[in-house]
Amino acid sequence: MEPEALAAFRQAGHLGARATWPAERARVVVLAREDAPFCEALRRAGADPVVVPATSTAADILACDPAAVCAWSDGPAPSAWRELDVLVDHGVAWQRASREGRHVLVEPVAGEVRHRDVVARRLAAAGSGHRHLAEFWAQHDTGEALHGDEDADPSDLALVAALLVNDLRAWALGSRSGESAFHPLPLPVDRRLRVVDLDTGAISDHPVLPVPASAP
Repeated sequence: MEPEALAAFRQAGHLGARATWPAERARVVVLAREDAPFCEALRRAGADPVVVPATSTAADILACDPAAVCAWSDGPAPSAWRELDVLVDHGVAWQRASREGRHVLVEPVAGEVRHRDVVARRLAAAGSGHRHLAEFWAQHDTGEALHGDEDADPSDLALVAALLVNDLRAWALGSRSGESAFHPLPLPVDRRLRVVDLDTGAISDHPVLPVPASAP
């Protein structure tokens, strides 16, 4: 028999027992040019990833019958992501991450907080600099290379993939808190904007709420 102390550690989740990714939520569409690390990480976690072109429309994506969509931009978020917010209305979990310089923004898995909400909240938080931030996004949207030749390297992508897969796993298992013995008071994964410093590995979590429809 298992020693009592070991059994207690197992029950508390310290021995690495991993819950199985539910089959009904396994189909994940990957919307990224650098898809390999994301697909590999999703498969290893038990999901069933399907790659589609980064320029796919909502109709194209829905034709794949996904449970979730994972989008990555090696640069600021493209404006087309706002149009893909409609995926949520079809019951699809909508996940996004983008890189701005040496920082990656991991947005909440929508849910309630969609990409347009994150955009609006960031512009509001920028205060008088909101026009500069909007211009920065717009330049990238027209194909402007804002980070020169310095694309995300394999270690950057591996870190981002791990964070995205962990959030999608929490969604697939029906957990929004991410609470554990080592992290008892986390922000809910569907209300959290996560900023990752690629140079130091530091991660900072910021609460984000939906923007009311009545907001200007």
